[in-house]
Amino acid sequence: MDKIKIFITVRTLASLVFLTTLLILSGCNPTPSNGTNEPPSFPSPNTKETEVGSLEENAQEVESNLPQELPTPTIQSESGISIPAIQGSYCWGGMCADYAGDVELLEGKVPVSVLVGENISIHLSTDVPPNEFTLVEYVNGEARPISLREGSFQFAQEKGTHYYGAFVGWSSPKNSQVSLGDTSFAFVIRGVEKK
Repeated sequence: MDKIKIFITVRTLASLVFLTTLLILSGCNPTPSNGTNEPPSFPSPNTKETEVGSLEENAQEVESNLPQELPTPTIQSESGISIPAIQGSYCWGGMCADYAGDVELLEGKVPVSVLVGENISIHLSTDVPPNEFTLVEYVNGEARPISLREGSFQFAQEKGTHYYGAFVGWSSPKNSQVSLGDTSFAFVIRGVEKK
């Protein structure tokens, strides 16, 4: 019994460290930092205004195309089964929220049954493609990357319950270190064989 408690504690801590690292790396602050306490430096007078202006317009265009509300995922199997997503940590529209790790978010959630090997699609409620889309499956407490192809992946060939976590981020077109927003979510699927 003690080994199980220790395993759950270690798994929880590992998930929290993983999510905290993702949030730190995603840069919740939309204002870039120059790494000092000095005010930001401005372009020299020799900088071409048209280049700066077009970059700013491009960044504003991308930012204005992003929805005001946090994008929500629609997850569906190729046979049409809808898979609910549980909202995780996010930074959007100047607001940030930090939630428990993916596996902890899914505790007590009833998995949806899907045929093993089916394609699963994930669509977000925005026309602006993200700069980063990371999907992992949790196997024995370890996060294993899953390959996405045009927002879809092939579900596992093994029967049983499978836990997934995703991180999606948008960054400025003029500076990839400037986050325009990010979100994470988790979902659980039970693999079943065709009857």
